[in-house]
Amino acid sequence: MRLLFCFCCFLAFGAALPAMAQETSSTPPKQDPLGFGALAKDRPAGSKTEITAQKEATFIEKENRAIFVGDVRVKDPAFLLSADRLTVYLNASRSGIDRAVADGNVIIVQQTADTSEKGAIGRARTAEYVPSTGRVTLSGWPEIQQGINRHLASAEGTRMILNSDGRATTEGPSRTVITDTTETPLR
Repeated sequence: MRLLFCFCCFLAFGAALPAMAQETSSTPPKQDPLGFGALAKDRPAGSKTEITAQKEATFIEKENRAIFVGDVRVKDPAFLLSADRLTVYLNASRSGIDRAVADGNVIIVQQTADTSEKGAIGRARTAEYVPSTGRVTLSGWPEIQQGINRHLASAEGTRMILNSDGRATTEGPSRTVITDTTETPLR
């Protein structure tokens, strides 16, 4: 049981999210308009991911699934995640994850190497990560804040999809608010 716990924790977020944006050496670096680039960086050797849950952690070996409930926190060098519940589905061979789903009050914060730089913040009711596609899908009134740019859903059914190449797609009604922080002299 303890081995499965360590395996699930490592696979759930330690190896999965950073792998979502690996690029081949022949591909030039892509733009990252929403600032989630830190999720795409290669993991440094010895990196650790810690998952904590205040109510319970259940491991269902026959179903290749781990469930964390109650003020769930994931701390990783590339991101921080908080949610009410996190479910990790391992693939059939248990060599990686099939998908990970965070539910309830989901907040994902980009960690940056430069502490003076603010990372992007995504919020939603649900976030689903599928390693085979490299996509993170935010649903349930999703929004993303990056610096002065804030992209918000205008309907509950809107989905925001973050792709491994730095592109973001919004399906459904949305709006973007850009706050100009420069001071304009009075004339």
